[in-house]
Amino acid sequence: MKVRLYSSTSGWNNRHASVKTFLGIPTSDGKTTEYAERVQVSNEDHVDHGKYVFPVKTEGTWKCDQLFSSGLVNWDDNWFVYEDVV
Repeated sequence: MKVRLYSSTSGWNNRHASVKTFLGIPTSDGKTTEYAERVQVSNEDHVDHGKYVFPVKTEGTWKCDQLFSSGLVNWDDNWFVYEDVV
């Protein structure tokens, strides 16, 4: 899987809508109604802070990387800060 980063919710929402249309979501059996959940980069120290992460499947049933001509990147674990809970 790759990801595409969007700087606005409208950019993310527009891409989500186009991917859903391409993939035929919602599915006819009603089991799938969304492709992805919108997640925002929360690490304030990261250059991508505040951007929205759009997952892009590169294989399998929901493969859609062919819809993206550029801008795909690998997932970055540093987008989020995980704190230990004591």
